[in-house]
Amino acid sequence: MPVERKPSRSTSATAVGSERAARRSELADALADIVLAEGLGDLGLRGVAAKLGTSDRMLIYYFETKEQLVLEMLDKVGTRLTAILVANSDAPRVSPGQFLSGVLALSTDPAIAPFMRLWTEVIARGARGETPYDQVGAKVVRSWMTWIESRLIDANDPAEKARPAALLSIVEGISLLELAAPGSTKDVQPYLTRMLDAVVPTKPATRRRRPSST
Repeated sequence: MPVERKPSRSTSATAVGSERAARRSELADALADIVLAEGLGDLGLRGVAAKLGTSDRMLIYYFETKEQLVLEMLDKVGTRLTAILVANSDAPRVSPGQFLSGVLALSTDPAIAPFMRLWTEVIARGARGETPYDQVGAKVVRSWMTWIESRLIDANDPAEKARPAALLSIVEGISLLELAAPGSTKDVQPYLTRMLDAVVPTKPATRRRRPSST
């Protein structure tokens, strides 16, 4: 394997900057492929460098810190996922139960399941305060909730404003259980769909009249 080297001093600053940016983007994309296939792991620089066919010193040259490498890799993952979500946003808005049914079906798609597993791991690490996932977790949650809201009927009803967070909580809970015990939630979708779309009419309570005394 050829050894990757820094550009020579005789190369112009513009060319070096362009080459560095291109290689940096290429490495972040390659790492995105790895974590989508294998999960985050510990992402130690030496191990990552070996998988990327470079050295830890070159990773520091391109990204300066491990945290910046991870952030740029996650940005690549987010860009890919956004494209997938946009492609699945053309259909009419649906009820909460229909939305959940559709998302759970998507989560078993081999092309999408790796993203679901990865973001569940990112959110969990961010919740534990791990750097740099704590910088990303809140952004991921907001992005998911915005997309969920865009897919639901009656999205502007103030009485229904908690639906995106509720649905995301369900989806993330299912994803987390599947990570821990694959197959443990395979039968929950029909039950949850019925529960979410159940219409329970409510009527104002009426007071019983007391019989008049004569």
